[in-house]
Amino acid sequence: MKAKRTNTLQWLGFGIWLAASIVAAQERPAAAITLDTYLQRNPGVSGGQGAVRLDSNTGAGSQITGSWSGSAAAPAMFQRGVAYQTAQIVPVGSGVTPVSRTHRVSWQYSFLSAPPAGARAYLCNYARCVALDGASGSTTAFAGDSGWSNFAFAFVIAGRGALTPALQGSGSQVIVNYQ
Repeated sequence: MKAKRTNTLQWLGFGIWLAASIVAAQERPAAAITLDTYLQRNPGVSGGQGAVRLDSNTGAGSQITGSWSGSAAAPAMFQRGVAYQTAQIVPVGSGVTPVSRTHRVSWQYSFLSAPPAGARAYLCNYARCVALDGASGSTTAFAGDSGWSNFAFAFVIAGRGALTPALQGSGSQVIVNYQ
């Protein structure tokens, strides 16, 4: 069966539109949404640090049937008040399928120097963005979402204007446990 493609445009802000292909028939994993899109869809959610409390309990009786990991370069950040996002981190592995469900997601990210005060980090999938409380950790905030979806990190530094010197990204990684 050949998948049907439709093209859409996604607003990125600052006069930039991103052409995106929506692929039907589960040909590709669902793309991660942008932080701006998530905040627009959920106006009651605060974009500030600590907006979402992460659960790091493993839970008794949880059964993990597989995991996948992926990484992307963390972005260089030049302006305060601008959301910078990594490339999409795509699921890999033969066990993850469109019917797989996420159980726990672990993350880590790094920059070449310490981020300035007011730096916020988020992890996004196709349905939501979760505020991260540190450069590494794990959460069940994506539990029940498709295990076969992309993830992306988003970073924002509070304020306005140029960031001097720029904050240089190093790396970011997710490990997705699914059932």
